[in-house]
Amino acid sequence: MKTKSKWLFSAMILVLTMAIVITGCGKSNNTGGETNSANNPETGGSSNAPSDEPVTITYSQWGTAEELQRTQELLDKFTAANPNITVKLEGKDWASYWDGLTANAAGGTLPDVLKTSYAYIDKYADLGIFKELDGLLSENSFDLSNIDDSLLGLHKYQDKQVSLPIDANVIVWYYNKALFADPKTNPKGAAVPTLEPTWDEIVDIATKMTLDKNGKSADDPGFDSKNIVQWGLSLSPGSSMDWFLEPELWSNGAKLVNDDDTLALDTPEAQEVLNFFIDLTKNKKINTTPAQIEGLGGDVNLTLTTGKVAMNPGGSWNTTNYQEAKIDYGISFLPKFKTNQTVVQPAGLAISASTKHEEAAYKLLAWLAGPDGQTELAKQGYSIPANKAAADAYVQTVGEANKIFLDAQQYGIVSPFTAKKTDLVWTYGEQALKLPLSGEGDLQAALKDLASKMQ
Repeated sequence: MKTKSKWLFSAMILVLTMAIVITGCGKSNNTGGETNSANNPETGGSSNAPSDEPVTITYSQWGTAEELQRTQELLDKFTAANPNITVKLEGKDWASYWDGLTANAAGGTLPDVLKTSYAYIDKYADLGIFKELDGLLSENSFDLSNIDDSLLGLHKYQDKQVSLPIDANVIVWYYNKALFADPKTNPKGAAVPTLEPTWDEIVDIATKMTLDKNGKSADDPGFDSKNIVQWGLSLSPGSSMDWFLEPELWSNGAKLVNDDDTLALDTPEAQEVLNFFIDLTKNKKINTTPAQIEGLGGDVNLTLTTGKVAMNPGGSWNTTNYQEAKIDYGISFLPKFKTNQTVVQPAGLAISASTKHEEAAYKLLAWLAGPDGQTELAKQGYSIPANKAAADAYVQTVGEANKIFLDAQQYGIVSPFTAKKTDLVWTYGEQALKLPLSGEGDLQAALKDLASKMQ
């Protein structure tokens, strides 16, 4: 009986010891934070170090010295709120930036967080440099509802979010208020465009605002189309395929490029748009020709600054040009055929797929793309925030008139850039279509040539 009691006592001690060891192991795990795919290197995460340990990450973007300085101001605010994270800013010019990313991807030296362009998502996603963000965004309850689908869609690859939009350029319709207000430059008393103008409305206005050297408008008998001194509008669809022609095609139920990367300009809806623009220049004589655009400075979206053009499309960035030229301008949405459409050109932020500091990298991305960082961006007054949580701050900074840039984002088309589309828009498309879309040359022959190049 005595021996049995000793045996039982020893067994109880052994069981208690094992329980303490097991419990101690559990406490040790919890002390370092829960291990999961976000912080366990064995599951593809960045580090299993405690999140409050100091860490240095790199953030890379393109830009001028002034743009980089503004970014540094944002990063300083981020590090003030996250003192354990040091962010090293790496800045390059546009061309060097993309060449550098390609080299960094090959050498395994990518920055932890990097700025992206909507136009190069597919190209660099194919290189495998972006970390898919859907899991991180979901785990951290990032609110995507404040970012329009048109912006998010341009930063997806194979339906996966690989970048978050942070700022955006928006294409709108500008008009010179002074020309409309002066009876000498507006003898027919044409009204300024409405907020959501149709093309019928714009044609009527442009006809009245196009004047020859004798003061006759384009709808007057004896109008001298060879001696125009003021144009109702200035368009160059062949030279602005991505930011003007494409949304206008969408407005009429057409596309620039099909889903399989072939040219989509042979449909009846597309042909209607192309012929409409040819008619404005060739027959109605209310639009500038390519040669006339050159005579007005060469940039179709800056012809308004000459004081000889009543209306032209342009980007949100053009407000600076108009202010410098002392142009009193008004803004509306792009003219529509059937539906309101525009192009939003959002830059974004991505996390490197090879980052060793995933937690810190995500914090930076979420701050810059979230309400806090976007509000600070809006207060700078230079960029349009992609996140609507910063809308009030943006309007307070730039004025109520520029709220249209936020409102227009809801009409943005979702048409991601592929390698073939990039070549079409920026390599050979303008050369092929600039003259035919102004009524000079064979449009169908040009389209046939473009279609063959995209096969």
